Amino acid sequence: MSDKDVKRLINLVKDELKRETTKEEALQSLVSAGILNKKGKYTKNYPNLARFAEAQHV
Repeated sequence: MSDKDVKRLINLVKDELKRETTKEEALQSLVSAGILNKKGKYTKNYPNLARFAEAQHV
């Protein structure tokens, strides 16, 4: 990957971070990544996140 490609990728990420997302879009993103299931519960691959979220009452 060239420096130009890296800069382009960084700019894309910065633009995406500026974009406001809805709760539904955020949930769908986490489901697509396999972090949460469709019911909003952490998948078996992320037990530490589940414990942390439970401890934080999230």
